[in-house]
Amino acid sequence: MSTVFAQKLKVESFKLASNDITAQSHPRKDLNNLNCALVKVGIALDGVKFDGSIMGEPIQKLGEYWVYMPKGVAMLQVLHKNYTPLMVNFYDYDVGKVESGMTYILTLSKPSGSTEPADAGGNFYALTVTPKNAVVTIDGNQQTVSTDGEYSAMLPYGSHTYKVEAGGYISKSGSFTISNSDMTPINVSLVSAMATVSVTCPTPAVSLYVDKKSVGMIPWTGSLKEGMHLVEVKKDGYRSQQRTINLSQQQKLDVAFTELAAIQGNLSVNYKPFGADVYIDGNKIGQSPRVFNGLLVGNHKVEIKKDGYGTESKQVNILEGQTATLAGMLSTNTTVSTATGSTLSGNTITIPVKDGISIDMVRVEAGTFTMGATPEMEYPWNDEKPTHQVILTNDYYIGKYEVTQALWQAVMGKNPSKFKGDNLPVENVSWDDCQEFISKLNSVTGKAFRLPTEAEWEYAARGGKKSRGYQYCGSNNISDVAWYTDNSGSKTHAVGSKQENELGIYDMSGNVWEWCQDWYGTYSSSSQVNPTGAASGSRRVFRGGSWRITAWYCRSSCRDILTPDYRYALGLRLVLSE
Repeated sequence: MSTVFAQKLKVESFKLASNDITAQSHPRKDLNNLNCALVKVGIALDGVKFDGSIMGEPIQKLGEYWVYMPKGVAMLQVLHKNYTPLMVNFYDYDVGKVESGMTYILTLSKPSGSTEPADAGGNFYALTVTPKNAVVTIDGNQQTVSTDGEYSAMLPYGSHTYKVEAGGYISKSGSFTISNSDMTPINVSLVSAMATVSVTCPTPAVSLYVDKKSVGMIPWTGSLKEGMHLVEVKKDGYRSQQRTINLSQQQKLDVAFTELAAIQGNLSVNYKPFGADVYIDGNKIGQSPRVFNGLLVGNHKVEIKKDGYGTESKQVNILEGQTATLAGMLSTNTTVSTATGSTLSGNTITIPVKDGISIDMVRVEAGTFTMGATPEMEYPWNDEKPTHQVILTNDYYIGKYEVTQALWQAVMGKNPSKFKGDNLPVENVSWDDCQEFISKLNSVTGKAFRLPTEAEWEYAARGGKKSRGYQYCGSNNISDVAWYTDNSGSKTHAVGSKQENELGIYDMSGNVWEWCQDWYGTYSSSSQVNPTGAASGSRRVFRGGSWRITAWYCRSSCRDILTPDYRYALGLRLVLSE
């Protein structure tokens, strides 16, 4: 931005107008059909724009703008062509997230002595072309080729012409006008002069090759030059098919292949104990001993499993018309029962509660990690900064799963959850409710369960000493590990139904938010040993995202806070010191 425009707006004040009922007398509904919050932005300036989670277009009034926002939003960006963008974080003014039907007053001011910039006599044009390597001519002058297909430059006020050309495409010309207002970007997509070919095959997940080169998966539609081409469809374990086609310019051709024929072999499995389950590539196909006929040729992962025994995993190459053989015996699992009735197996401890209900806990080895907005965390909140070293000196156990409704019901004798199901996570519980639950649970079990500290929670979510540096708990692909707004169907799901993280813990991203023990406090850049949060406060920390929230909130470093009596969409996970 030029220094002539680099002036800054200033927030004079931001507060709740408890006696102002405009948000109710002039309502605007959000996506949940609730009244929006209304933020009245006081600034004597035309042309102000707003960005963020707002509902509909802002309304300009005399000396102010009315901006409608859904419940739970805590940030608003103010934009004007003559000023640097201003980001307003509501927590900076002790407002926090806005509430439905409430009116807020945000007062802004311009810098003293500020003046409007002198007219430069011209403005920018903005042109985006497809394909990106097209040649662009403005007013008869060829422009330097742009690698991203986007062109912009300052031109005098008035009418101008453009021409866009590319090999294999029909050129396009037009005109535009430069004024002192915002320029509407011009998008020019050239029409291909090449033939359009669509290829289909009823066999799923088939790869397509054109002239011996891979071009994608079936179904496929693309452009090819005129002339002769060899089109071939392939899939591992199936016989390929091919066609030769002769195309003319701008021809449209549909090429339909028949179903591919499977190439098959057999697998003989003779493992003891008898009745062990046999899985191929993650799918159960039967039990040992047995010959499995009609398997696709190629390399496959074969697993043999049975409760009480170790799992055997093998890579097997199935050949056409031949029978591969696996034989052996599964090893017996070793478990240890403790004097208190708990069962230890590897890094997991199972603690019985009552009525056949137990708690599975995963051991987390003490270690050191970087807490907060590490590089893999995209677009972090300011309260995730600065990153800082945290040293946890003691091993601890953390719940393998979120606390289920069955466990909560067994301890408390009631179930506050909106979505009912024994194996669903309990939700709609406040931090205060969690303390009551934990107290009763400790009386029943004789243990000393508690909520995790914020540092313990994040260390476990990141995978502890086994961390692979994922953004979410167990993966960089959110759908592998979390139930969130894009895949949840607007409800919670059974615990443990997504992929586990590096430590074997489930659902620390998504499903329900999880309370931590800590009072909320800002981060320091200094190294900390066994941190427990602020010494006091009014709001408690919760982590992990939920079924009703976007992927961004499900990052392992993302923090959120509420008063200890708040309940909606909140659950918990237990911790037990070793």
